[in-house]
Amino acid sequence: MNTRTIRVLLVEDNADDAILFREMFRKEQPGSFELAHRERMSDAVDYLTSLPVDIVLLDMGLPDGHGLETVRRAHAAAPQVPLIVLTGLDDEDIAAQALKDGALDYLVKGQIENRALPRALRYAIERHQTQMETEKIRNQQLQLKDEFLSHVSHELRSPLTAIYEFVSILTDGIAGEMNSEQAEYLQVTMRNVLQLRSMIDHLLDVTCVQGGKLSVEPRCIPIADVIAEAVTVCQASATAKEIALALEVPAGLPRAYADPRRLRQVMINLISNAIKFTPLRGAVTVQAKVYDANPKFLLVQVADTGCGLSPQDAQHVFERLYQVPGSQAARKGLGLGLYICKELVSRQGGEVWVNSKLREGSMFSFTAPIFSLDTLIAPVLRNEEKRSDPIALFEVRMRPADGWLTDEAREEAALQARNLLQKCLMPALDVLLPQMGPASSDEGVFLVMARANEAGATVMSKRIREQFARSEQFARTGLAFSVSYSLIKTAPQDVHAPMEEFVRRVASKMQDRINAMLFRSNGNEQ
Repeated sequence: MNTRTIRVLLVEDNADDAILFREMFRKEQPGSFELAHRERMSDAVDYLTSLPVDIVLLDMGLPDGHGLETVRRAHAAAPQVPLIVLTGLDDEDIAAQALKDGALDYLVKGQIENRALPRALRYAIERHQTQMETEKIRNQQLQLKDEFLSHVSHELRSPLTAIYEFVSILTDGIAGEMNSEQAEYLQVTMRNVLQLRSMIDHLLDVTCVQGGKLSVEPRCIPIADVIAEAVTVCQASATAKEIALALEVPAGLPRAYADPRRLRQVMINLISNAIKFTPLRGAVTVQAKVYDANPKFLLVQVADTGCGLSPQDAQHVFERLYQVPGSQAARKGLGLGLYICKELVSRQGGEVWVNSKLREGSMFSFTAPIFSLDTLIAPVLRNEEKRSDPIALFEVRMRPADGWLTDEAREEAALQARNLLQKCLMPALDVLLPQMGPASSDEGVFLVMARANEAGATVMSKRIREQFARSEQFARTGLAFSVSYSLIKTAPQDVHAPMEEFVRRVASKMQDRINAMLFRSNGNEQ
């Protein structure tokens, strides 16, 4: 026998209905139910956030809430508490919709038998507990699986890298000449090594996606260079199948606001897929332009003359682990590449989609934001009272003593530096700008904009230096760093201009000063 007291919160503004519900519990064993009653949604939310409740009976029509709004508010206040909505005959459709918004079940007023309500509540609580336990077990299984995949992937990387290096030595002839048969065997080995490396990288990226650790660092980049690099990487695969790989990018394309490493990853994946699914002597074309439907974005497209996709496959092709049924080419992968592409594109503010016809080919398209200094600095400039205040542009440089050992070391140091700088900033007054110039081989450059006069800029410079000096982690890198700043003053005509024009003028002056900082290194060294 269940002797535990079930704590019920009844949210009902009709006094007669509340009395009826109380009567339904009177015939139950004393102490088996404890009923609390509230007439308003606001009072119910306060109760849910402060006192323990086992289940909620919620009327969908209250003085301060009606319909699905009440369900969402109750579910948000106590997401772990099962919720049953009470409705009239004419509200059954809305009540059914409430199940999608967090309700566990619904009951129609006037059709509830006295003994049926307590049984329904007990059943609802048991069902809710079962669902919660099932979900917990499922999450634990997914976590264990992801940890296993991540561990195995990391462990496979080292021996695979060794295989790759030694096969490269042999194929390059460094270890001596080989006959044609031996060279052919090694080429087969290398193709399989590269395929396995791609699978491992995909597994690691997926575990990062699910763990919320997939890093994206947008910068101001010439997207044409990234696309051209990806095409060069894929050219050998296209040549091997006698596929015409064409690049069509107009001159003067605006810079993108994107992570170049992640963008390159997306491009290589899309181009490689296009080559994989295109038959011998086919064609793959890579294009980029300003997106006609939204001029604030760039549109990148990879078109092929391959086998194409059915409407059903096109609808699911970006889903995790999805592979085109019956495709020999699809069996060479894990069905993760396009899923990762979608995640990388969406995390940089873009969208990705496919247009395809069976036996005619496919066109995969994605968008990337155009870099806009105006957009980045606008939130800091919105305060009308501070229009006449000068703007300080800080330049923080870090230099390795003997150059960067690896690109990974550079990226790790850059991440540490950005994290340290973020600790120095006030969200409403300062902004850390992305890298806006060419990557240097020996320096990392970081720019910070702040609303500050000479005295404030001096204080800010000191705060940045102290933040770097206090960091033991940064000290272990052995990097030298310097801080400089330059003040940008607004002219009277700028101050009185409309807000959008004011932001545009400030951004233009900042861009000129940034160019000077990056390429001539002038400013007030502190």
